Amino acid sequence: MEERPSVVERAFQIARSGRVANIIELRELLTAEGYPNSAQSLAGRPISSQLTRMIAKARANYGLPG
Repeated sequence: MEERPSVVERAFQIARSGRVANIIELRELLTAEGYPNSAQSLAGRPISSQLTRMIAKARANYGLPG
């Protein structure tokens, strides 16, 4: 059986995927995937900033808006 990634690991996976347009969508997706405390886990400014940059880069690489 495969171990589930931590909320932070999963957040980075999603951010790199280009599936979300911003940190709010990222938190909503994490909650939908069963990570109910994602807002608290990603609340720090450094991690939020890093995820926001990753989301923007991934979306630009895939030619997606936003």
